[in-house]
Amino acid sequence: MMRILLSICAVGWVVLFASPALAVEITFREEAEIRSPMLRIGDIADISPAEKASDLAELALFSAPAHGEKRCYRSATLRAYVRDAVREHAEGETISFAGADAVCIRHGAMVVADNEIIGVINEHLESAIGHMGAEKLRFVPRNTPDSLSLPEGELDFEVLFSSPDVISSRQATLIVRVDGRVRQNISVPGEIQAFVPVVVAADNLGRGDVIDSGDVRIELKNLNGLKNPVTDKEDAIGKKLRRPLSVNRVISENDLDLPVLVERRQLITLIANRGALEISTRGQAMASGRRGDIVMIKNLRSDREVPGRVIGPGLAKVEF
Repeated sequence: MMRILLSICAVGWVVLFASPALAVEITFREEAEIRSPMLRIGDIADISPAEKASDLAELALFSAPAHGEKRCYRSATLRAYVRDAVREHAEGETISFAGADAVCIRHGAMVVADNEIIGVINEHLESAIGHMGAEKLRFVPRNTPDSLSLPEGELDFEVLFSSPDVISSRQATLIVRVDGRVRQNISVPGEIQAFVPVVVAADNLGRGDVIDSGDVRIELKNLNGLKNPVTDKEDAIGKKLRRPLSVNRVISENDLDLPVLVERRQLITLIANRGALEISTRGQAMASGRRGDIVMIKNLRSDREVPGRVIGPGLAKVEF
């Protein structure tokens, strides 16, 4: 009898000490969203028993998908990574698997869409040249830019235009910072459109024509590509064209010249003012002059030469 009891006790102790430790069960989820650069066990699976979860959940498996990217992995692939990670951390741990046959993982991110990128460029464009008073001001990209996927944080944008005068730029560079760190630097080719009221020829005009009010009109034109356009009709009226212009052609400051109002040896009217008194006499211009020019004029009554400012056709004013 004693021998039987000893045998039973011996078997009990063998069973007690030979019993395996509690197995770790890894239950894969179908979907997971992560924030860190490395994929961890706790990101994609539930772990039991609870006392094992805290140690194993933080074990890294492999690099996470790019920001904003979603990728799916077969559970068979994930099981191999989990076994390797657990083996390095706790060799001999018994693991069982359950749950989804595949896990789809998305790396959470802020997404800046293509239209938002163009909106940012246009905001900076308005700040740079909004003072020009363009009725339509916009950056037109040559191709639609790709959306940006960025880690979450405080966004800051810097925009650089390829030309110092901004308006003739053919590219905008967008520097994107998250929490003060540069995350993206992209170049967007395109052109700037800035429509402003400018003076255009209302008809075909010839070289040497003196412009009157009926020769010009105001139209909205894209300022990009224009050099020194005239924006006020009064700045064109009364001036002489240096070259012929076709109808609808934008008039630039370089196209205009002040006409000669007084010719050399021409008999003109000379005006002198003394207070409210205005005196006029005849004189002869000793040189040609445009509006505002100072030329010497011979007073025919006194036969003296005096300086006079040209103020109109055949008209000069004596400066006292």
